[in-house]
Amino acid sequence: MKRTLILVGLSLLISLGSYAQKNKRTSAYMYNKNGEYKKAKEAIDEACKHEKTVNDPKTWLYAGQIYYNIAAQPGVADLLSEPDAAMKSYEALKKAKELDVKGTYKDEISVYLANLTNQFYVKGGTAFKNSDFAEAIEDFKIAYDIAEMNGKMDTVAAFNVGMAGVYGDDPASAAEYLEKCVDANFDDPRVYIYYNRAVKKLGDTVRSMEIIQAGRERFPEELTLLLEEAQLYLERGETEKLQASLLKAVEQDPNNANLFFLLGKTYDDEGNTEEAEKYYMKAAEVNPEFFEAYYNMGAIYVNKAAAIQSEANDLPLDQIDKYNELTEKANESLAKAVPFLEKSLEINPEDGPTIAALKEAYARLKMNDKLDKLNNK
Repeated sequence: MKRTLILVGLSLLISLGSYAQKNKRTSAYMYNKNGEYKKAKEAIDEACKHEKTVNDPKTWLYAGQIYYNIAAQPGVADLLSEPDAAMKSYEALKKAKELDVKGTYKDEISVYLANLTNQFYVKGGTAFKNSDFAEAIEDFKIAYDIAEMNGKMDTVAAFNVGMAGVYGDDPASAAEYLEKCVDANFDDPRVYIYYNRAVKKLGDTVRSMEIIQAGRERFPEELTLLLEEAQLYLERGETEKLQASLLKAVEQDPNNANLFFLLGKTYDDEGNTEEAEKYYMKAAEVNPEFFEAYYNMGAIYVNKAAAIQSEANDLPLDQIDKYNELTEKANESLAKAVPFLEKSLEINPEDGPTIAALKEAYARLKMNDKLDKLNNK
């Protein structure tokens, strides 16, 4: 008889132990509901460790909810010394989803995961702003994973991983996630720019050009992609291909001043100032407020004047007539630069290089009234 009583007693103890842990979980739920997050955290932490409740999805759902509420209130997170509350919430909800094989808590888990996404966007955005790109990558990756857990694709999170990867020198992560954006037809031309840069950093220049050309096909009017393509051609020394591409683009978009300017710049860089002038002038015709077009035109004549004057300065001392002839030509070229530089200054009155170039031109050409006016601005 005594033996039977002992066995009954043991059974009762086991039952009470299991009940106690479930009671801890219930207490955690009620503490959380009442905003008593310290007590809720302590209770759920115990429930998450005990063998009777550790494999129950409800336990981890409550843990996810509690840590989410802590993460969503920075003051509470600081008070409880829980800077990683968002991560703990994510891990708990992920565990709940894994254990919830019957889908009993599917909707609740999905709602909290969706709400938690914003926490990682905020964390990732702050890290990116502070140039902590490694942290930003991890936060945006989690935001992406959360969407994936809910059967969705967060292309914005993937794009943010890509940007952080390029800026943070993690081209492998950048390329992986930007490829996802391209495959999903993410509607932002910058995805091709960053994807190309990531792939280029990985050493695949052929693929990087393919990416930019795919971007150009999808966004044919996007100047940033054209400039990125131009940069690739410049890096590869393929000036003729660059010019051919730009000439074709100009035919398709004759009112795009940027295309004319870029075309002029390619000729300028190779020393063909006649063609450069033609396209700079066309850019200024299309856009009369195009500062760089006027400035570069002025620079062409300033550089010509400098080259002629350098030739004159290198003459033997007895060739005075030749010196005077070249100096006059230099001044004529400099005089041609003045109207373009003045227009540049009209558009951008605070531009230092323009002011300096004009002061030198005025002084050399003895345009003293204009020099005094410029000095007294």
